Amino acid sequence: MSKYLAFLLLFITVNSYAQFTISGRVINKTDKKPVEAAVAFLNKTGIASTATDSGSFTLNNVPQGHYLLLVTIVGYDGYKIPITVTGNMRLPQIELTPKNESLNGVTVKGKFKPSPYYYLFKDEFLGSTLFARQCKIVNPWAILFYNTDKQGNYSAKSNDFIEIENDALGYKIKVLLTYFTKDFATDQTSYDGDSYFEEMKGTPEQERTWEKNRMECYRGSVMQFLRAILAGTTKQEGFQIRKAYLQKNPYYDPMEIYDDMIDDAYLYKITDTTVREEDIFSKTNKPGLFALTRGSTNPNACMYIEYHEPNYVMQTGKKAPRVPWIWVNTSSYILFEKPYTVFDYNGIINTNGNVMFTGFLAEARVANQLPVDFQPTQ
Repeated sequence: MSKYLAFLLLFITVNSYAQFTISGRVINKTDKKPVEAAVAFLNKTGIASTATDSGSFTLNNVPQGHYLLLVTIVGYDGYKIPITVTGNMRLPQIELTPKNESLNGVTVKGKFKPSPYYYLFKDEFLGSTLFARQCKIVNPWAILFYNTDKQGNYSAKSNDFIEIENDALGYKIKVLLTYFTKDFATDQTSYDGDSYFEEMKGTPEQERTWEKNRMECYRGSVMQFLRAILAGTTKQEGFQIRKAYLQKNPYYDPMEIYDDMIDDAYLYKITDTTVREEDIFSKTNKPGLFALTRGSTNPNACMYIEYHEPNYVMQTGKKAPRVPWIWVNTSSYILFEKPYTVFDYNGIINTNGNVMFTGFLAEARVANQLPVDFQPTQ
């Protein structure tokens, strides 16, 4: 390992634990009056604050990293801006624009009846793990379905925060769903939105269970993998990385849809070459952001990842690799649509669409998601 890389890894390790404060004030753009009760939050974190009667808010305990700051309240257009946190920040005054349309009261008569697509959506959105069974969508009426067809395809979005209670991880999650699409022809699901987490209060026994379950989600996650790359500890944390390549499948038949061997246009060729951290990441020209690369100029190059939790003590008292039980397999591929993708100190990808994960790295749904500022305790 080069001296430069060793210094960089030490710098990252020391600074990634620093925490800072972000403060600001929210006003009405039209009359310049404070906007009380506006919610300011860092996207996909547990860091949020409600504006006081003076419009002021403070976000505490913010780890160094790259975030999306959002400010929202009913009756106003939302505010959104990317920020990079390397120290305490005092933001310029935030102006919210009132929406033109009037807000009419809604009266709900009788019991709410979900859309037929709701149950399909719930399974895809929350996931199918045991943790997902302990999740509850409190306000399903906030979800709007459209672009439905006879094949069962559909799209969805929300007109307010979708409120989710995750009794498996001890979080209340609020999600502003921008879009959600399900295409059964390609078996592809895609969605995007903004969210924040609130810690639930529980008994000491419940909180111990939540801590254990959170670690179960963290082990083998994309977040742990990217953080381990920055720290230079992928091997110690149970990840084995090898070079791989996509190659055309000589048996591919586009008309055959039942045989797995000839249904794939490309196959993976895994090599014996081990990949080092310094081969696949580098600093960018933006503070706090790093580039994950394919480690090769070959456009068909990719990475093959295996994960086994290291040094797990079995009932026999012997140490052996273990796979977190929420994942169904131990292998994954990282495919690059572009030469690199960008991520931050927290192990969060900041350039959607540049990279694709398969296998265990792609299995997380909302029920297994952790706030991006999550710090392991074990």
